[in-house]
Amino acid sequence: MKKIGIVSCDKWKGKIKEDLLFQKELIKNGINAEIISWQNSGINYIEYDCLILRSVWGYQDYYEQFKEWLLFVKSNNIVIFNDVNIILDNIKKDIQFEILRKYDIPCIPTTIIKEAIDWNKLGLYGQKFVIKPIISGSGNNTYKFDLTEEIDENVIKKYETILQQSDNGLIIQPFIAGINKGEYSCIYIDGINTHNMLRFPGVLGEQKKPQYLTTIPKSVFDLAIKVSNIPEFSGYLYARIDIVLQNNRPYIMEVELTEPDLLIKYISDEEVQGKVLNTLVKKIERRI
Repeated sequence: MKKIGIVSCDKWKGKIKEDLLFQKELIKNGINAEIISWQNSGINYIEYDCLILRSVWGYQDYYEQFKEWLLFVKSNNIVIFNDVNIILDNIKKDIQFEILRKYDIPCIPTTIIKEAIDWNKLGLYGQKFVIKPIISGSGNNTYKFDLTEEIDENVIKKYETILQQSDNGLIIQPFIAGINKGEYSCIYIDGINTHNMLRFPGVLGEQKKPQYLTTIPKSVFDLAIKVSNIPEFSGYLYARIDIVLQNNRPYIMEVELTEPDLLIKYISDEEVQGKVLNTLVKKIERRI
């Protein structure tokens, strides 16, 4: 019997509905599946046919250890999805945006800061803008700024610390008003667009439950396809492509290839949800 490790972390192991749904579907298809934590040094990875990176959320707080773990996986030829090289490039959003620009993908205008930031010249980025770390997750340390308001000194201190961290830095982007209407999340499994959702990131606007969509604007669909076919992303098992509409034009917010929430639990139609889970399992079976 094949055995798969669904990789989580100490904090979220066995607590995430999507992990549990995934585990149940694997077992249903005759595959032994265990939810494990990447932080557990006692795991014998030889027991597993492959690892699937899932709810490792919060890894940015342990970035050096997480990076070391990924390099351990790679150096020991442990099969993991997505591939370690894809993950390492995706974690660092500066590299991610370099790849997108290479293929003329329309993105939110992005400034990368790696050394120091002049807090007195933030007006260069507009009156309203967003700052987040290059290495981040779940909206952690992402803030929306309005220059008509005073900047919290504690936030400045956080960012000054981040700028001193290895591989890290800051991303500055104008605040896109279109985000208030939600962002489209197009989920791909092994090249197949299995489902699309409308998300409302609470850090940038009103927090609402993600909505399953039966149709999306053609411009969004076409852009997602183009991104899914980028050569540097080749071989991904799963991808979530987040897109926002601004003045009816689609722009990439982010491409999630590391540990994206695939938002399966928000699909209310059980038949559709089952098909998505089954597609994920069947695509894994073909790889192991």
